[in-house]
Amino acid sequence: MRPNCSTNKIKRLTPREAKKILDNDPEGTFQLLDVRQPREYESEHIPGAKLIPLGELEHRYKELDNNQGIISYCRTGHRSMAASTILRNHGLENVYNLNGGIRAWNYEIVKETTNDKLITGGEETFDILIVALMLEKGALEFYTKAQKLVKDENAAQVFRRLVAMEDTHLQRLYVRYNQLLRETKSLLGAADELPSLNQLKDELSTTYMEGGTKINGELAKIGDPAVMDDLEALKIGLEKEYAAYDFYTRVADTADDAKTRNLLHKLAGEEKGHINLLLQEITGRD
Repeated sequence: MRPNCSTNKIKRLTPREAKKILDNDPEGTFQLLDVRQPREYESEHIPGAKLIPLGELEHRYKELDNNQGIISYCRTGHRSMAASTILRNHGLENVYNLNGGIRAWNYEIVKETTNDKLITGGEETFDILIVALMLEKGALEFYTKAQKLVKDENAAQVFRRLVAMEDTHLQRLYVRYNQLLRETKSLLGAADELPSLNQLKDELSTTYMEGGTKINGELAKIGDPAVMDDLEALKIGLEKEYAAYDFYTRVADTADDAKTRNLLHKLAGEEKGHINLLLQEITGRD
């Protein structure tokens, strides 16, 4: 039986310290663990956080990688301290607790955007790729239209760069999807022609963009001069990119194919680049 760990041995982080660690972690060497209840998580959570409710942690702790740092949080920091103690008692060493929990987190959070559960956790790799393709197509359409709605040329230029970036993501997801489809057809002895990227794009819905946000509602905000300026338009883009980072971070480990997992992790890292692009433009205006 493992000895009980004293809370004095748990490393505590202020929100500012945790944010600095996460912002400087492009390789994903830290895991963010939310130990609240699902309804709390769905209402709002820190981008990229994995949900394991405190009551389930005793039998689900092996889902966490002991080779990575773990930053746990809850609403105020009490449940996550209990969670950190459980993890230490199970032999996980590099464990941190977020002081003050999400209530003290004054940075970006992902809020519930849709009642449609695009990813529930039980999907096959093909399903994950199709959802990712659909959301990237939505993002591409969003930024393509948004660049025409803003009046400031610098904001339009940022959106044009994001169009190119999202198009690259779309192509890379398609390549992986096509590789898996080709392998499957080969195993089944099927020789049907594979869909081209344009054919697949035509078939995909454009109701949602990354994060599960409905595109038309966001475009309507940008197009309304009474409530929106170019700075606010950029902030909408920033919100969507945080949601995209959150999406790829959370679904990457649900894929049962190593190459797809690696691709999704890389796309999550690149979404941070999109975030930084928007942050640079926004901070230059504030």
